[in-house]
Amino acid sequence: MNRPDRPIPDCMFEQASDWLFRMHDAAGEERTKAALQAWLGADPRHQVAWRLACQAWKATEAIPSDVVAAVPQRRGRVRYAALALAACLAAVALVPSLVMRVRADLVTIAGQSGQVQLADGSRVVLGGDSAISHDFSAKDRSVSLWRGEAYFEVTPDRTRPFVVRGDGVTVTVTGTAFGVDLGKETTTVAVTQGSVLVGVHGEDFRLVPGQSLAIDQVSGEVRRRPIDPADVAAWRRGRLVAGDQTVSAVVDSIRRHYSGFIVLTDSGLGGRRVTGLYDLADPERALRALVGPYGGVVRQVTPYLLVVSAS
Repeated sequence: MNRPDRPIPDCMFEQASDWLFRMHDAAGEERTKAALQAWLGADPRHQVAWRLACQAWKATEAIPSDVVAAVPQRRGRVRYAALALAACLAAVALVPSLVMRVRADLVTIAGQSGQVQLADGSRVVLGGDSAISHDFSAKDRSVSLWRGEAYFEVTPDRTRPFVVRGDGVTVTVTGTAFGVDLGKETTTVAVTQGSVLVGVHGEDFRLVPGQSLAIDQVSGEVRRRPIDPADVAAWRRGRLVAGDQTVSAVVDSIRRHYSGFIVLTDSGLGGRRVTGLYDLADPERALRALVGPYGGVVRQVTPYLLVVSAS
């Protein structure tokens, strides 16, 4: 028997988003409406996920209002406060997911990675909760990193530069291997092979293997740092290498590799600076190792919600 108080898995939120796009593509087709109604009635959690997807639409305007209006929304009851909190968080998470569905060619969700081989043979590996799009022509190769983290292995072609754009930063190469991380506080570019030219605020910085560039998104400060090439995009091997970063920035990186939700409740704790190596294969353990030295605690409220606080 279906119970509305069971956790809502990520796949149901993805399914709800898919139904929105199906309704859009079907243009009011009765058969599609009936299929959606059947899906809504199959599990009370489907109704919650659908309402959250509709709320996300209001913020993105990615789908016309008549798509949502065409389907009566049933009122499911969410009996536990923890589930209600997670549902609200999911609504916020769905907003960028819907936008990325429209913009990007490859999108990953938190806790999953993905990779794609581009038309020129270049390979891109995406971390969790990341998205890219690409546009190749006879003269250039352009990739947009919309969010998250990516590692690029670029096929050499001196006649067509390979340019990655993300959050005001451009990285230009002809053939090399490098990583780009769009954090909430800092954008980082680091090189494992070859060299890249990073454009920031009208200036160009050349990086070679063993170098990284960190751009503070608030102050605009640009810092060049050494890095072990083996640590570039270490998330590919289940590791997170943090170098003089805030706790909140590291928590944000761990979120990409956790399939549930992580809430950091204390700004003071979030502002502490850390350097360390963390195991992304066990995000909860990584969080405890991160905040434990500062008296922080990690509480598992539900199997899909972790709360990090000062005590």
